[in-house]
Amino acid sequence: MSFDPFGDFRTAGYLQNSLRLKDPIEVKESEHLSFEASIEDALACLAKRRPITFQTVLEVHKILFSGFYPWAGKDRNELVPHLAVFKGSHNDPRSTAFERPELIKRSVDYALKLAADKKHFKEHPGEVMGQLAFAHPFLDGNGRTILLVFMELCYRAKFAIDWSKTNKDDYLRALSDEIREPGQGHLDNYLKPFRVAISSRDEWPETISGIRGLDGLDKEDITYESLDNPEVQQIYKTHRVKPLDP
Repeated sequence: MSFDPFGDFRTAGYLQNSLRLKDPIEVKESEHLSFEASIEDALACLAKRRPITFQTVLEVHKILFSGFYPWAGKDRNELVPHLAVFKGSHNDPRSTAFERPELIKRSVDYALKLAADKKHFKEHPGEVMGQLAFAHPFLDGNGRTILLVFMELCYRAKFAIDWSKTNKDDYLRALSDEIREPGQGHLDNYLKPFRVAISSRDEWPETISGIRGLDGLDKEDITYESLDNPEVQQIYKTHRVKPLDP
């Protein structure tokens, strides 16, 4: 794994994991074991929080991944505020740029504001998911954390997404398009056919465990660059069509 923002892969393993693992397969397996073991606790936490806030998102990530990552629950702005994160190379026009570290909280807050308008959220679920994914709060575990938060938000708006009928490649393509061009309907159009009636929270752990390949953009050719790089600065000036509300 080439993603080494701490610069200590050789001594601390991938992202300073508690087992100091370096092998990608072992990392994925151990990371997912931590996730699977903590799903019910994370969902219970979400169900109790009124309202869901940025701090809730951090708390859910910590519950899910602290068994593997000692830094779980800390966002990129706290850990690596000098780095920009991309899916793909920053100089590839097909790459996806995630939110600047210092604006992560603002992006998550904006997504939660959109979801609070339940009627709008039900009609535009992809806009909310896309905004959460664009925020990319963490160095790893973003997709799974966001998925749980998103499911709880949907539940409160009295609908659900039947993830079992979605396709990984089609979903990720629509998600990437949504991140690059927010609010243009890319992910809304993809998710709408899978919108179903609300489901019981009791079914969620089994549903989530059965999802394959829907952990967002995690480990999809993730790279990083210094925010001091003029090319990176230019990307952040031009790569999103629709800015956030002030």
